[in-house]
Amino acid sequence: MQENEIEVRKIGLKTYVYMVIIIVFGIIFYMLAENGKVVKASKILHDLGYTKIENVRVYSEKQVEDTSTKIQGYRYFVKFDDLLTNQQCKGFILKDFKGKIDKDLECTKGDK
Repeated sequence: MQENEIEVRKIGLKTYVYMVIIIVFGIIFYMLAENGKVVKASKILHDLGYTKIENVRVYSEKQVEDTSTKIQGYRYFVKFDDLLTNQQCKGFILKDFKGKIDKDLECTKGDK
């Protein structure tokens, strides 16, 4: 062996199996978290009166706090199709921990 050669040890089969298992669990966890956001936002939209909706997409979920009352809640930036009015809506919905629901949605006529 020369002085400049570095011996490299191969990664074992068990290590590859562990990495694959961790990656699969990571993908499953990510998909469950994204689906949970959509379910929560859909429930809030249903409570707001949007009963027939589809293609709900949640772009962000952020925890917010009202500075005057110190009540915390979650704000979702959503986009969805309202089937009753044939409109595409996007904007913010908010639900605080006291159960108060608010919205700031803009709806335009859909292409359907």
